[in-house]
Amino acid sequence: MKHSISELRKRNRELRAGLDTATLEQAAKKIVARIGSLPEYAQAGRIAAYFAVNGEISLELVIEQALLQGKQIFLPNLDTQSLRFSPYFQQQKMRINRYKLPEPDVPDESMLGPEAIDLVLVPLVAFDTQCNRIGMGGGFYDRSFAFRKNPDQLRPVLIGVAHELQKVDQLEPEPWDVQLDMVVTDQAVYR
Repeated sequence: MKHSISELRKRNRELRAGLDTATLEQAAKKIVARIGSLPEYAQAGRIAAYFAVNGEISLELVIEQALLQGKQIFLPNLDTQSLRFSPYFQQQKMRINRYKLPEPDVPDESMLGPEAIDLVLVPLVAFDTQCNRIGMGGGFYDRSFAFRKNPDQLRPVLIGVAHELQKVDQLEPEPWDVQLDMVVTDQAVYR
């Protein structure tokens, strides 16, 4: 049975939201190990991450590890139609955006454009083994990284982060969808 995108979003968000605390903590530990072992992570100096909400796998351990290794961490700030990335550090002052998500409270001039990041950890609702993704529906990541549709543009590396239970058989990408380079789950890495 084929599901519509809105049905997949609803189904997978409910699956994620139903995960208990112990499962989420275990998934976060597995994710930090998997991401930390990637050569793309080792080579990255500027990494964009996000704060998990609604059952997403927490990236707090990844952020802590990266900061300890001297990497720079950036978090997304919503612009009108796309994303810019703000430097993040411990005890960073945060603000809540219009989607009720935390983002760094920094002046505009300290934000970077998407092309200035080396590696981006991308949230998603569903993915397939060809590294297609369905996001929350706002289109911010697809608009922000549209330049990656150019085959000569290899940076930043785009890595989806998900629970294995968010995997679906196949997604039909729309013309505006930007394919991920890989998806890292609590159980596997898909390239």
